[in-house]
Amino acid sequence: MIIMRYLFIVLFCFATTAFVHAQEQSSLFYYPARANYDPNVPTPASFLGFEVGDWHASHDQQLGYMRELARTSNRIQLREYGKTHEHRPLICLTITHPDNLKRLDEIKSAREQWINPEAQPSVQAKDLPAVLYMGYSIHGNEASGANAALAVAYWLAAAQGDDVEELLKNTVILLDPCFNPDGMQRFSSWVNTRRSQSLVPDPAHDEFNETWPSGRTNHYWFDLNRDWLVMQQPESEGRVRILQEWHPNVLTDHHEMGSNSTFFFQPGVPSRVNPVTPARNQQLTGEIAQYHARALSEKGIQFYSGENFDDFYYGKGSTYPDANGCIGILFEQGSSRGSAQETNNGLLTFAYSVRNQVITSFSTLNAVRDKRAELNQYLRDFYQSGLEESKKSPVRGYVLQAKGADNTALDELTKRMLAIHRIQCYTSDKDIVTDNRVFKAGKSVVVPVTQPQYRLIRGIFERFTQFQDSVFYDISAWTLPDAFGLDWAALDAGNTAAFKNLQPLNNTDLGTGTRAANGADSLAYAFIIPADAPGLLPTLVQLQKAKYRVKIATLPFETEGKSFAPGSLVINNDRQTGMFLGLKKVLDRSSVARHYTITNNGQTTKGPFLGSNNFVNATLPKVVLITGDGTSPLDAGEIWHYLDTRLGMPPVLLDKERLGSANLSKYNVMILPDGRYENMPIEKIKDFATEGGTIIATGAAVKWLKQAGIGNSEWRSLPTVTGGDKKQLPFTGKTDLNAARTMPGAIFTATADASHPLCYGLTDGPMSVFLPDALYLEPTSNAWQNPLLFTQKPLLAGYMHATQQPLVAQAAAATVQTVGSGKVISFAVNPNFRGFWYGTQRLMGNAVFFNGLMR
Repeated sequence: MIIMRYLFIVLFCFATTAFVHAQEQSSLFYYPARANYDPNVPTPASFLGFEVGDWHASHDQQLGYMRELARTSNRIQLREYGKTHEHRPLICLTITHPDNLKRLDEIKSAREQWINPEAQPSVQAKDLPAVLYMGYSIHGNEASGANAALAVAYWLAAAQGDDVEELLKNTVILLDPCFNPDGMQRFSSWVNTRRSQSLVPDPAHDEFNETWPSGRTNHYWFDLNRDWLVMQQPESEGRVRILQEWHPNVLTDHHEMGSNSTFFFQPGVPSRVNPVTPARNQQLTGEIAQYHARALSEKGIQFYSGENFDDFYYGKGSTYPDANGCIGILFEQGSSRGSAQETNNGLLTFAYSVRNQVITSFSTLNAVRDKRAELNQYLRDFYQSGLEESKKSPVRGYVLQAKGADNTALDELTKRMLAIHRIQCYTSDKDIVTDNRVFKAGKSVVVPVTQPQYRLIRGIFERFTQFQDSVFYDISAWTLPDAFGLDWAALDAGNTAAFKNLQPLNNTDLGTGTRAANGADSLAYAFIIPADAPGLLPTLVQLQKAKYRVKIATLPFETEGKSFAPGSLVINNDRQTGMFLGLKKVLDRSSVARHYTITNNGQTTKGPFLGSNNFVNATLPKVVLITGDGTSPLDAGEIWHYLDTRLGMPPVLLDKERLGSANLSKYNVMILPDGRYENMPIEKIKDFATEGGTIIATGAAVKWLKQAGIGNSEWRSLPTVTGGDKKQLPFTGKTDLNAARTMPGAIFTATADASHPLCYGLTDGPMSVFLPDALYLEPTSNAWQNPLLFTQKPLLAGYMHATQQPLVAQAAAATVQTVGSGKVISFAVNPNFRGFWYGTQRLMGNAVFFNGLMR
């Protein structure tokens, strides 16, 4: 292939089974002396001081080199599209012919016209430049991708020749050298500080065994490769905006896998493709795969395809593009996890890993060059056929509204997420009635399906419970209006009136409620914030930090013509510790500004008077979150992120190793995230609870509490995996049989008791919850300790093996148990799943703030 002629790679690896001498270190020569390169553009080695692959480049080194390439090459425009939580720049290099750089807006405009099904393009498929989005190392400790980006970027910036010129004239390359800067920096620091002069390839060596939480995730320990669709992290939002701005033909996603593996490229398992994805997508993926196979075969490199990985969940980097007319391609290189490691396939050096990522980067460039017209035509056909399918769909659209006064989740989904995904949303000036429910005019949102993003709408809104395959690489369901806890319904052809008089949503105010009375602070008896007010918990944190005495209603009451549920907050004037005269200004600047009520009378029209003991003083929790080896960094990160960024109350992060020596008397809430708990100071944790503390446990941590004699939760036993009545089954099918009986993550219906402190601010009745694993919690014998129960037939969306369906029926989704003077709150469900399960995140907040009321 043309480009591969410029990629002349010589790899020398000299090793013994025990060590590799420093003088025999691997050398990787990507650029032969006889090749022509622009001498004004520095090589990676001249800038870094070492050859690509000899050391792990840190993110700041990579960033510096990319900036130098942009400065010295007239083919590159560097764009900073955001910053990570640790304030590292997120960058993307637009690489193309200098003539194209001068007309990027023109090219983008032509592509906008190209994907518009109702427009007549002014160009043909063969005349439109292709767009290739190349992304590297979304998992920070899968570093061969980010280091390969150094070599690929240099070649694109400096290589000379007619073939290079032709490629760049017909292609716009969007090169994101590192999808996860914070993780990359964390991992490179770990490896480089444990690298010996004479390399030590023993897998037991510290270099290959990171400590918790590892460099895989971002700052808040989120897996960014599960965040493309929901964009809860800044890294994800930035790159999705780029994808939606450019509409690339192909997106590459460079990863690593286990050290004893070889090299994988898509397509994945054919039976595990999302049913919304057109068949042509997989055909093109297979055709492009031939380029990778040839390139790797020429170098004698072991590889495989069509196994292990899938294209089902639209939240992954190689699958989200498939819902947008793009071909997403996953690459997985067996990881050296350091400089050089012994594996079942021989010595695996970092340089070798980097080389393979470089090779497949160039094989992709070859494929995009050769198939430019086909890829462009597929992009247009994707949107045209999608629009035609939408017109035949029995579902004409969806209508959504908040279940209560809190529109936070509705705004987050429609005004931010769907807007970034270029999905058009509208409001109606008339009520919409469907399924015996009323969706209020001006307060509900309508999403018609007849629009260019029809397929992505399906991927977001449809509930699937039937599948071609029973094995999943990731979760099996993610229906977003369910995740966001919204009241919503599909609209069919009988709801044609719903689509009349619609107005674009834009920044339409969907807020509900206004203050019942306006008055000066000095005249007020009390301020009342309803339990379902948006941002109630962060406002409570703010008030308590400002020394206001806030009371929590434990019974419903009525005043000023309004009804208030348990969990409403009352700030009285009488002997107030905060500055009562400034309270109105504080509330007007908060998220509850349009929802609080001022009353001048302590006597209510129904329920307890405002001076009753049924209003209990709120206290600011002192929370410790247990972290460290064995605990799930994903689960811990979700909790940390929620408490810190959404409530403004970061927990103390305490590693399990330091728990035994820690002074726990400083805290009143301990959170045990999902994970393994071994060699724990059991008596110390038990004393924490019995002396009045609250333990909140999720997932497998609940089981450990039972084993440790701290909680008494019971679990429903899973059936043993056998062949049933069959006496013989193919041995090769055993892995899939076991996998089919796991819980890949699905959506269920549970019934909440809104009068229970754990469910304050929620509505009575059914709610959608996410169950990430096959953990079925038995309800306690005390009915008041089961505030959240699964319904009799709870599966709403996703896969569940038939043998497990009876186990989840009427199981407990959450329980509260007394332990001495304290309590244990157990979650079988994940209330903070991946940061986007807005519909249940309040459960965790209530567990932290209102546990003292759970008597």
